[in-house]
Amino acid sequence: MLDFSSLLLAIFLSATGITAVLLAAWARSRNDGFLLTCAVGAILVALSVVLSAFYAITPQRWLVTCAYVLLLGGLSTIYGTALQFRYDISPKRPVMIAAVLSIGLTIPAFMLGYNGVGFFIGYLAAATLLFLASHGFWRARSEAPGTLTAMAAFYFVICLSFIPRAILVALEGKAVLPGPPRNWAQTTSLALIITGVPALGALTFALNQQRLIRAQRQQALTDPLTGLPNRRALLERVAGIEGQAAIALFDIDRFKSINDTRGHATGDKVIALFGHTLLRQLDRGQIAARLGGEEFVLVWPGGDLDALARQGEEIRREFATLASHQLELTCTVSGGLARGEIAGEAFEHVLATADDALYRAKRHGRDQLQRVD
Repeated sequence: MLDFSSLLLAIFLSATGITAVLLAAWARSRNDGFLLTCAVGAILVALSVVLSAFYAITPQRWLVTCAYVLLLGGLSTIYGTALQFRYDISPKRPVMIAAVLSIGLTIPAFMLGYNGVGFFIGYLAAATLLFLASHGFWRARSEAPGTLTAMAAFYFVICLSFIPRAILVALEGKAVLPGPPRNWAQTTSLALIITGVPALGALTFALNQQRLIRAQRQQALTDPLTGLPNRRALLERVAGIEGQAAIALFDIDRFKSINDTRGHATGDKVIALFGHTLLRQLDRGQIAARLGGEEFVLVWPGGDLDALARQGEEIRREFATLASHQLELTCTVSGGLARGEIAGEAFEHVLATADDALYRAKRHGRDQLQRVD
């Protein structure tokens, strides 16, 4: 059987190493608070391991009590990491509840000197917290199926390793033990933790990197002024759509004049306001995007041109009303409508047809829609 203190030392080194990696990753990406929460949990677990090592050498009541306060507090924090990652909420309240319940059930036995009872309850409490962490990451797996499934599996396996530890303590039938239990279940569980801690740290770090990549990609595909997809994102989305679509192409009237007379800041507000108007009017299945400058498009796969024309009129009227009330400006928009196949390069052809209708609307006095049937 492997030396108990050596196993604990290996866990401590793994936990502290992973903590440093997670803190470094969090320092570069402060928006991902789950990294800091996970690092705090790892620190608490590492400190509990230090006290457990001392307790193995010199069994004293205060050492095992403090060790389990830190262990259960750390595992409660790791459970909070799963919640924070999944729901993007502050984990303080669920962490406090989990910590108070698990510590409150476990610590009295240690404090009263019944360490056998304390180990039994503590193992079950640790297994429960690890199961909750595993379940939390499993439920969030749609964001990164491979990574999160692996994380959930690691937490679940470590959770299961605490069950035989509790069973063997119960079978021993002693309320007071001379020190920490030393059996095959203890050794196996600690060995799994040694393997799991660096793996879980690496997976957590990988999860952060995947989020950063997705955020950068989303940023590259989003117009920062309106929050709408940009032209590149639009082309990617329509590329896989088969069949026909109705398209409305909009252009804000006399926008250069607004920039020249009221300044670019006001021009930006006008752009943002029209983007907001499009989003308010957007129906299910439709795609709205800013093509560039003051030009926007609304794509309705399988949509009816008459229905889109009615919607376009609503957008035109609402924009003029909002601009008058919110910006105290007289702003209008012209539009061109067309319908056709949009798969592949055909989309550019339909877009060009709608553009012809748009310029016809401009030539006929602006503030109106024209269509090509």
